[in-house]
Amino acid sequence: MILPTKHIKLSNSLLTLGAVMLKKINNGQTVTLLWEKTKNMSEVKSFERFTLGLDLLCILDLVEFKDGLLVRVKK
Repeated sequence: MILPTKHIKLSNSLLTLGAVMLKKINNGQTVTLLWEKTKNMSEVKSFERFTLGLDLLCILDLVEFKDGLLVRVKK
């Protein structure tokens, strides 16, 4: 489910979802604003997948939650 396989299309993988969401994150953005920006995208499909994608970005240390805002991690 995270990575594409021969049974899971690239567009259905969480890796693709995370990449799409990461492109939409501006520094100092709320989760609600990110949901509004991405909810109509074909990769997102549901709030459940949205939260899984956000979890993946946090696990990979690509975003942080600071003072109620999502912030991209600079590496």
